[in-house]
Amino acid sequence: MAEPWEGPPKQGLYDPSFEKEACGVGFIVAIDGKRSYKIVQDAQRLAVSMNHRGACACDNDTGDGAGVLTAIPHDFYAAQLREEQSVQLPLFGQYATGIFYLDKLHHQESEAKFTNLAKELGMTVIAWRTVPTNNSNIGQVAKNAEPFMRQVFVAASNNIKDEHLDTSFFVLRKRASHIIPAPGRRFYICSLSRRIIVYKGQLTSDQLWTYFPDLADPLYDTYLALVHTRFSTNTFPSWERAHPLRMLAHNGEINTLRGNVNYMKAREGVMKNDDFGEKLQQLYPVVEPNLSDSGSADCVLEFLVHAGKRSLPEAVMTMVPEAWHNDITMSDEKRDYYHWAACIMEPWDGPALISFTDGRYIGAILDRNGLRPSRFYITKENVLVMASEVGVYDVEPSQVILKSRLKPGRMLLVDTEEKAVIQDIELKRKIAQSRPHSVWLKEKMILMDELREAHLKAGHPKTAKYQPSGFSDQRLPLFGYSTEAIHMLLLPMVNDKKEALGSMGNDEPLACLSSFAPLLYSYFKQLFAQVTNPPIDPFREKVVMSLQCPIGPEANILQPSAKQVHRLWLKQPVISILDLEVLKLTSHRDWSSYVLDTTFSASEGAAGLIPKLQAICEEAEKASKQHQILILSDRKAGPDRVPISSLLTLGAVHHHLIETRSRMKVALIVECGEVREVHHVCVLLGYGADAICPYLALELASSLRDQGVLDCNLTDEVIFQNYAQAMQTGISKVMAKMGISTLQSYKGAQIFEAVGLSEDVVDRCFRGTPSRLGGVTLELLAAEAVQRHQNAYRLAPDSLILRDAGNYHWRAGGEKHINDPGSIAALQESAINKSKSAYDKFKEATMESVRNCMLRGRLELRTLDQALPLSEVESAAEIVKRFATGAMSFGSISLEAHQTLALAMNKFGGKSNTGEGGEDPERYLDSQKRSAIKQVASGRFGVTSSYLAHSDDLQIKMAQGAKPGEGGELPGYKVSPEIARTRHSIPGVGLISPPPHHDIYSIEDLAELIYDLKCANPNARISVKLVSEVGVGVVAAGVAKGKAEHIVVSGHDGGTGASSWTGIKNAGLPWELGIAETHQVLVLNNLRSRIVLQADGQIRTGFDVVVAALLGADEIGFSTAPLIVMGCTMMRKCHLNTCPVGIATQDPILRKKFTGQPEHVINYFFMLAEEVREHMASLGVRSYQELIGRTDLLKTSENGNIKARTLNLNLILQNALHLRPGINIKGGSEIQDFQLEQRLDNQLIELSKPVIEGNQKSVKIEMNITNECRAFASTLSYYISMKYDEDGLPDGHHIDIQLKGSAGQSFCAFMAKGITCTLEGDANDYVGKGLSGGTIIIYPPKNSSFESHLNVIVGNVCLYGATSGRAYMRGIASERFAVRNSGVVAVVEGVGDHGCEYMTGGIILILGLTGRNFAAGMSGGIAYVWDIDGSFSSKCNREMVELCKLEDKEDLDLVRTLLQEFKDLTGSMIAEQLIKEFKMRTKEFVKVFPYEYQRVLKQKVAEAAPNKVVQNSIEPNIKDIEDSVADITIEQKKAERALDKTRGFMKYQRETAVYRPAEKRLKDWDEIYNFSHVRKGLRVQAARCMECGVPFCQSNVHGCPLGNIIPKWNLLVFQNQWRQALNQLLQTNNFPEFTGRVCPAPCEAACVLGISEPSVTIKNIECAIIDHAYEQGWIVPQIPSVRSGKRAAVVGSGPAGLACAQQLNKAGHLVTVFERNDRIGGLLQYGIPTMKLSKSVVQRRVDLMAAEGITFKTNVNVGKDISAKELSEEYDTVVLCTGATWPRDLPLPGRQLGGIHFAMEFLESWQKRQLGTTMPGPIAKDKHVIIIGGGDTGCDCIATSLRQGAASITTFEILPEPGPKRSGDNPWPQWPRIFRVDYGHDEVKVRFGADPRVFSIMTQEFLDDGHGHVSGVRTVAVDWAKDESGRWQMNQRPGSEKVFKADLVLLAMGFLGPERAIADQLGLTLDARSNFSTKDYRTNLPNVFAAGDCRRGQSLVVWAIAEGRQAARQADEYLNRGDTALPGPGGIIQPNITPAIACPV
Repeated sequence: MAEPWEGPPKQGLYDPSFEKEACGVGFIVAIDGKRSYKIVQDAQRLAVSMNHRGACACDNDTGDGAGVLTAIPHDFYAAQLREEQSVQLPLFGQYATGIFYLDKLHHQESEAKFTNLAKELGMTVIAWRTVPTNNSNIGQVAKNAEPFMRQVFVAASNNIKDEHLDTSFFVLRKRASHIIPAPGRRFYICSLSRRIIVYKGQLTSDQLWTYFPDLADPLYDTYLALVHTRFSTNTFPSWERAHPLRMLAHNGEINTLRGNVNYMKAREGVMKNDDFGEKLQQLYPVVEPNLSDSGSADCVLEFLVHAGKRSLPEAVMTMVPEAWHNDITMSDEKRDYYHWAACIMEPWDGPALISFTDGRYIGAILDRNGLRPSRFYITKENVLVMASEVGVYDVEPSQVILKSRLKPGRMLLVDTEEKAVIQDIELKRKIAQSRPHSVWLKEKMILMDELREAHLKAGHPKTAKYQPSGFSDQRLPLFGYSTEAIHMLLLPMVNDKKEALGSMGNDEPLACLSSFAPLLYSYFKQLFAQVTNPPIDPFREKVVMSLQCPIGPEANILQPSAKQVHRLWLKQPVISILDLEVLKLTSHRDWSSYVLDTTFSASEGAAGLIPKLQAICEEAEKASKQHQILILSDRKAGPDRVPISSLLTLGAVHHHLIETRSRMKVALIVECGEVREVHHVCVLLGYGADAICPYLALELASSLRDQGVLDCNLTDEVIFQNYAQAMQTGISKVMAKMGISTLQSYKGAQIFEAVGLSEDVVDRCFRGTPSRLGGVTLELLAAEAVQRHQNAYRLAPDSLILRDAGNYHWRAGGEKHINDPGSIAALQESAINKSKSAYDKFKEATMESVRNCMLRGRLELRTLDQALPLSEVESAAEIVKRFATGAMSFGSISLEAHQTLALAMNKFGGKSNTGEGGEDPERYLDSQKRSAIKQVASGRFGVTSSYLAHSDDLQIKMAQGAKPGEGGELPGYKVSPEIARTRHSIPGVGLISPPPHHDIYSIEDLAELIYDLKCANPNARISVKLVSEVGVGVVAAGVAKGKAEHIVVSGHDGGTGASSWTGIKNAGLPWELGIAETHQVLVLNNLRSRIVLQADGQIRTGFDVVVAALLGADEIGFSTAPLIVMGCTMMRKCHLNTCPVGIATQDPILRKKFTGQPEHVINYFFMLAEEVREHMASLGVRSYQELIGRTDLLKTSENGNIKARTLNLNLILQNALHLRPGINIKGGSEIQDFQLEQRLDNQLIELSKPVIEGNQKSVKIEMNITNECRAFASTLSYYISMKYDEDGLPDGHHIDIQLKGSAGQSFCAFMAKGITCTLEGDANDYVGKGLSGGTIIIYPPKNSSFESHLNVIVGNVCLYGATSGRAYMRGIASERFAVRNSGVVAVVEGVGDHGCEYMTGGIILILGLTGRNFAAGMSGGIAYVWDIDGSFSSKCNREMVELCKLEDKEDLDLVRTLLQEFKDLTGSMIAEQLIKEFKMRTKEFVKVFPYEYQRVLKQKVAEAAPNKVVQNSIEPNIKDIEDSVADITIEQKKAERALDKTRGFMKYQRETAVYRPAEKRLKDWDEIYNFSHVRKGLRVQAARCMECGVPFCQSNVHGCPLGNIIPKWNLLVFQNQWRQALNQLLQTNNFPEFTGRVCPAPCEAACVLGISEPSVTIKNIECAIIDHAYEQGWIVPQIPSVRSGKRAAVVGSGPAGLACAQQLNKAGHLVTVFERNDRIGGLLQYGIPTMKLSKSVVQRRVDLMAAEGITFKTNVNVGKDISAKELSEEYDTVVLCTGATWPRDLPLPGRQLGGIHFAMEFLESWQKRQLGTTMPGPIAKDKHVIIIGGGDTGCDCIATSLRQGAASITTFEILPEPGPKRSGDNPWPQWPRIFRVDYGHDEVKVRFGADPRVFSIMTQEFLDDGHGHVSGVRTVAVDWAKDESGRWQMNQRPGSEKVFKADLVLLAMGFLGPERAIADQLGLTLDARSNFSTKDYRTNLPNVFAAGDCRRGQSLVVWAIAEGRQAARQADEYLNRGDTALPGPGGIIQPNITPAIACPV
């Protein structure tokens, strides 16, 4: 049980270590050190003015914490002690005092222990004082945890010198904190110092001053006061965590904390201090346990000052350095100082404003990116006031000397002893010059160039030796490579120097559920910044990013010296094979390396891993004593050695060395084969790697270059550089999403959560990493390592290609995916046709995937034995109102798709979401087409006052499921005129959506945005979208305290958004964890009733919905499912603008293909709701509300694979009401109190009513304003927008507002047209945010004495996302001015860093200096900058803009006009001066002109010019991996290069002429195919293949039963990689030469392209690949190298029998095939005519198989000639492939007549005659032939009869004639029942002039010619109609009888099943259709298997081959006693994990 003063312990998914905080902070200091009580009073005013920056708990009167730090009020304390205790205090500075938090029960004991400790350390406790408190006004929550406060006074003994006093008191405080605390005893020291004292508590800013009566005493004087208001994400009392701390008050968050703390611990092994000697150990750990990030930083800062011989300012600089790596404006000496400091300690990185003081110095420092506000004034009274806001200090404007702000990375410092403000430049110059840092760097720093030089001098070779590799390299499967990973990840990195993009989220199984032995990296999910901490844009803001790091031994941090730079400085962490060789062999400067082998013997099996891991750790510790570099290497991996995952060994070694305090003595370098992706490198870096050499990736790329897959001109060095560049970009992106700028801080920071790793794995290798589900053990990881080893080195009889489990794109037989062809097709069919049976199919298929892929699949519902009647359950119409569609923007999806969703949701009361792309007024003003949820994201696209006003929900997008922590980009070619209009931008100009960090730096900034939006639309519900990650519940609690009313927790797996695969696959967590954690933490905080909680992410079925509700979700969001319903096929091509169904594209041609309807979406949601109702009934729950949080209705499934069963879901299933019983959990039932009734806007609205209502033209209003008045004019704008929409007030109408004072945050946010706001004073952050047409004028008070252009007038992020209007600001604007401005005209006298970032429109005139990184990401609009000192070009980011001179008349006129306006409106002296000297000054102006904007403007001019043709759409420039092979002509190369694979499906027509001309071919018996013609256009046809993300063509539900890897071989043919294409083809299909000729190609019928146009050519390409292979001599006998000695008999030599025989032979068994006919081939030989399949082709294959060792026996009829029973006894296994040989008969009158034959009898006899066998049989010559039945056999009969010379040919089909297109009940991808003309029909038409088929006809009687022979057939026409139940009924049409003349009747009506003899002899079980009954191909006899038509019924050749292959696999498994290496479906060798079994290799 927790003590009352402690927060709740870790329970359920709540973990207190993830609590966050943010704050308002400020200080007041008398620069001259003069004491006064006024400073205390001013500090009170300052703190109370920032009350809105803090937060309150669920009782609304318990603050999150407030405090004040002052100088010790000596006179006050002396008087108190004299009066109360008659104690005389020593002089000020001779004693220390501090307040302790104790508990009444133990306080005497604690005080006694402290007194004794002081005595032991040579000090004396003078007195204890009970601190007076008044708790009458504090909250109940705070009261419950109130400490007993005692103040101590301690004096040092006389022999301690003054300069050592501070250190002595520090040691006492530190020792006391280590020794005295104990369980159940409260002990915390707020401060112990001889200069300062801290008063703080769990209070609001108001309560602080009444709670401590001391602070109200006029005797309480001070010369400084530091105040702090805390906003914590939790609501749990923590008096201890309130600030100020002992040395600092912190507003921000340290993102790299875990690494900082770990490294501090490791430094204990190398730290020394002469003064302390051995006693230094007593101060460890430096960082005390269980502290917040601020508390940890405070400990280290204190330690550096007292034990590290640093001044306070230098210690702060060391911990929070500037961004020095890329700053070209920084002086060399300062850069060298930071370079030296970087070798001592990694930065404590994160957004931070740190205020610090030791009583002498007081100052503040801002993080390197300036992500916290900090403003300061200096007054004539010699007082400096610094705070997060202006307006917090009352001072006459005339008394202010300077108004400024702290710049990024800069420090503000006051030295009260020197009585001076020390400027940043001077301060840092002094520190930089304090030691010879530059000399030390030159002498001691080691660089790679130096080592390379020494390497060459030592006689080592110049180049590294690469081991040959390639697709057949056995190391690839050993290290888990796949062809997919190589093509989709590795090759793009080498070719394009960047990671490839993907889209449509991640729907594969979590690593802990996958059976395919994923690498260990996949278990780790990257954490990312949301809400409490902003991500960074690593591209546009790379000025703050750095990957440079020192590695190797770290010297003693406590003794500054040259030794600290004796380290190796690496520019980036990925090193080449050559550089690794250099490091391995180095002896330079006495450095040496030691290589640790990380492999174990294969003979030990899985049991070998754990002992080896322990041995490596011990070996590393030993080596660290003599070597400087340790290299963890798996190079020895091979046939006899199994590699341990590099991540596992690294983690184990890193943590072992930390624990043994040896980590700082060595560099850890990883040489590994498994690393290839960005995520792999990031995880290694996160767990302590200093550098990584991914040798196999580099060797593979080098070999692929040699093989022609990569450009032959790429050298090994270029390959490495390109790959390393891609890695660097990727690493920067991953760091940035967590808000981390430097790799040095990211290393070892463990910014990951493990999903599905057991406690023993985490404790041993990844200590401190959250892993909340338990899971896979070291034994299982070892088993998977052994499994990969077996895949690589054991005999793989049928493994032609690298195994591809389909991790990125779905693969038949591979990893399961939620979105597979079967479920997508069933979902579409169910929604389009409102089909319950199709929905049930969808549900079944999806639930199977959910069980295999998702966490919720591990859960089952606890159902009742007797369900409730459905009539008692809440209606579907009510349930669907809880559904919303996801935030997919118009831009990412088409207008048609976007609008269809809105129409559907509005019809039934659900909600659709605009996404971040905005919504056009035409739509949002239409109640049917509008989206109820309007999203507000960092891109701020189209966010205007009117947009906000017309919404039901306003959703703040903090993160996106597909790529949390990242922004996005809409390329210019997607920005159509409609999108540009909606987003207030320019058509054709790209739009960048930044990561959410511009107005959302922290929790209090989010609270501000929530408030702004509520003011901009008081009737909207404010929603915040988060993404699931560890700690999301804690963040959500903070969001709830920030007054959000609705929270979405999105899973990691959704998202249409394009992102790098790293982000899609490896960031974020399942929503199941996020929703459960959020619900639990909100309940624990008693905030649940304030929040409506929504789950989102790959939610599909009613089961998903019910699980979400049971875990805590009130509402459900859907994105992918509705898209699928509208036609999405999961192409995963959203980012290419090539969506073939018109959804995720802006291409006008493709958009026309969109077929989705609102009704389809409605049908789906109602079927889903009905399923939810069924589940509710089965659970005994009547209403949806009753489901919420009822985790007791869930249980863990006992099923699943061995890994899945290791998961422990108890934390998810924790019932939140058990954590805090009895509270209200009905979401949204308690209203958030925004106190809108107190707004100044209410007066404004009242005064402005006459103008708004049109009764008056104008009104002038005068008011005073304070910083507590926020979002001024936003609500006024709401009323204007509701009446006038986007137009604002009508022309001629205006509201003129005159203000004085300091305006609060978001001044004039979203202000509408017609309002002019003039402020005399200054303003805080976000002025003019989202400005929507209004005018803002700000100038300093008229009686100010300072010059405006040198002073800051407005805060950070002004005009963010502004769309229109004007702004004039006389003074400097702080950081991030006019970010994402898309239309405002503004003038200002200077700006901070990142000005005009991401700007897309508008005009900015800057009359002064700018900060760094100006115009980064600026794609539109123009900025004019007066470059006073010529430094602008060095501060401008010129990647996207050109710097031009001010020369054009238009520009000159515009600037002059703006200057005049600015002067007139603000009285600017600068403007006045420039107007006077305009001609002379114009050359000093720079025009910042974006390239993309210029291009669009030129294009507009060209379009306007006559006779010019301009292309409308710009195609994305996406190049192929390879375009040609070496041996073709240059011309051909050019033509082939021109082929467009990305858009080939749009550009090229399908080849239709695949047969020779009918008039020619019907005269011969040669094959009908036009091979030469088809071959010519194959690459064009291959270019039409879209490489679908879900390739329906390979699905055995609708496409290819073999799972042929069609997209892959199409790509390879396109690339002329014929040999590789052949391997891909033969991996799944034994006989492509058969299927490529005779298969009806269900793959083509299921092709996605076939939805709207002719499908991709597949069959012809397949045939061409194999025929080409035969021609090239590539097809040769493959004789097994090993024979098992086992004998297998295969009965039947049709396609199933041959495939089975070949597979069993490959496995090394002795195979005999028995065929009852005289030739091998079965159906292939005699059932298919020679013109369709040449018998030489069949014989060629039979001969090849015989050469491979298969024995063929013909003329043996098993069951007649030999007994089947004897066969089964003689052979080890028998596989029956006898086919379905019983033909279906037509028992009608006259059936006995001559001339009536079965089709097969006709075809077989003729084939035998053609092959020279004399055999009687029917001939069609000169006869009238009637064929009854259609299909392929019927067509073959037509063509054979024709060639034999029939007099006429007629075919009867009983079904009606199909239409030219699919009917509604035959949706794609089902086999299309359409009218087809096959080769035989075409030939008859040519010969006889008409198609031979007669439809809707039924045969009644065969007529006799009088001689016992058929002469005709009597028929009747039939009509088909549906009956009442919806079934088709056939009715004869009266009067339609007709007799057809006939000499020969052929019955082609299919087959009934196998003949019975074998079944009878063996006693086999038959199924209902008389086929052999099997389970997994095994009959009821253990050694007898069946495959093909005899098992599954009559089907296609391709099915027969698939059946034969899989039956062989089962037979092989039987023969090998449970093991097989033969591939399963899709050609994929199936996994088989068996822990701790020795490897057979």
